[in-house]
This record gives sequence, structure tokens and C-alpha cells, in this order.
Amino acid sequence: MARPERSRLRGGELARLGGEHTHWDREFPRTSWFDVRELEPGVHLIGEPGHVNSFLIQGSESAVLMDTGLGVADIRAVANELTDKPLLVVNSHYHFDHSGGNKLFSEVAIHRIGAPLLAQPTPEIYAGLYMEYTQRMLEAWGPYKKVDDLYFHLITAERLVRPLPEGFDPATYRILPMTATRTLEDGDVLELGGRRLEVLHTPGHSPDCICLIDRENGLLFGGDTVNAGPVYAHLEESDHPKFASSLARLAEMRSDLRRVFVCHYLRLENEPSLLVEMADGFRRILAGDVALRDNIDCFNEPVKEACFDHFSVFVAYSKDAR
Repeated sequence: MARPERSRLRGGELARLGGEHTHWDREFPRTSWFDVRELEPGVHLIGEPGHVNSFLIQGSESAVLMDTGLGVADIRAVANELTDKPLLVVNSHYHFDHSGGNKLFSEVAIHRIGAPLLAQPTPEIYAGLYMEYTQRMLEAWGPYKKVDDLYFHLITAERLVRPLPEGFDPATYRILPMTATRTLEDGDVLELGGRRLEVLHTPGHSPDCICLIDRENGLLFGGDTVNAGPVYAHLEESDHPKFASSLARLAEMRSDLRRVFVCHYLRLENEPSLLVEMADGFRRILAGDVALRDNIDCFNEPVKEACFDHFSVFVAYSKDAR
């Protein structure tokens, strides 16, 4: 693993690590792009609230950064403030919202299936469509916060959406192909010094999806296999039987887990029981035993949504679906 050069954060990012003040009277009470928090000793969230979560996991000798986010701000600067240990990026899969900051790092690992996918150009339209989605989210945030302020009081500092970073121009956002320097297989173990991360190949969302499990500490980092909001299972590359199999495998590990961390939406941590609920949900989807409602995905494409008590699943739109 490469030893990162130390760099200093600028502006709001530095303030956030030191404890940015929360201005609850404003539409955006916090403006620093990253939500940086210690989840437990040796584990930090580097979140982009409303978009994607990355995780810095440290041992006594080295560290892993699981995913690098969208790439709209300098995630390496944040990681370098949190650790001076040799650092390896591990992508949970090749999608741009998990690999956008790869270009800032010298060592990047991904499952073997994902390496050629990571190196392929992403359709140019995706960058623009995602920035349009971001704009719609920011426009929706003000009314959402106002209603919560009046009635529900569910929003906490950890669930605050932030505006795009100062100086960032959405029109110039680009998704660049990346080259992995290392490939991973199911069962590989990353030795960090007093902490071991095991690679679990969990295809379904995409063919290269992985989770990382820290068995000794009872931690699961779910990538895009486990999520509390709509799970994207409607993509051309998504595979429902493999998704169901991956979740059944994870559900069998629930008794060994204390905490399950996810990469999307504002419910960062979930009970291990979610794995059982998700495995059962995908079993019902395969059996056709679930009602579907209309929705749209982040690219504004129509989808059908199967809703369960603590998560939902996007499946491909079909006019004939119930």
C-alpha cells in the first residue's frame, strides 16, 4: 500500500473535521461537502450526504478506503487528515459514484470482474444526468426541511444534505475511466495490523459487487448489496437470482455482526436483521409475490419499486407489472 502524502484541508472541509457549526436557521445548516465522523475506533465515515458513503478503516499498520465517492471534492485530502498509514482504495464495485475519486490515489483494488469495467469509459450522458438529479435533490431539500422543522423533527446533523462545493461547476463534471492496480477475489483477506477485512463477492447489483467484513469486530460494509433505501436491481447488468443468493449468504452471517454500514441514503447504519429482511424480500421478488409501484431512478428513468418495511428495490419497468 502506498503511503499518502500529508495534505491540508481547505475551508469547510477542515472546519468539518474540527466540528463545523450547524446553522439550523438556514436552508443548508452545514455547507462542507463531506460528513466526516468516527463510527468507532479505527473506522471513519467520509460521507457525501444524500449521495454516497465511503469508509476509512484503519489497523495498526495500514488502512483501507472503501470507495472514493463522486469525485466532486478532494476525498484524498480528508483521508490524509485522518491517517498517515499506507492507504489502499478498495472499490465496492466499478460504478462512478463509488470510484469518482480514484484518480487521486496511487493504489486501487477492485474485484477481478470489475477491473475491465472500471477501465471502460462511462457514457458521457451519465455525468449530466446525475448533476440534474443533484439539482432536483437540492431543490426538494428546502421544502422537506421546512416540513420536518414544523412537524416531524427527524432531521439530525448527520442527515443534512449539503450544497455542491464552492467553486464546483456541475457543467464540467466528468466521469473518467480508471485503472486498478490490484484485483480481488472472494475470500481474500486484507491484513491491516490488528484488523482483518475479508472480501465477500456479492454479485447482483453489478457483477463485481463486494462487501467487506471485519469478523473480529462484527462489522459489515455492505457496498451496494445492502441498502436501506431503494436497492438498484433494475440495471441491465443486475441479476436478481444472484442478488438473492448474495443476500442469503449475508443473512447467514447476521449472528456474527454488530453493525451493518451502507453506502447510500441517510440511514447509514442498520441492524443485522435487515440482511434477513432483504434476503426474504428478494425471494418474494423472484416468486412474483410482491406488489410494485411506479417510481423513477436517479437518471429520471421509470422503474417499478417493491417496498418492504425497512428497504425497497427498484426493478425494471414493465407496463404489465402489477
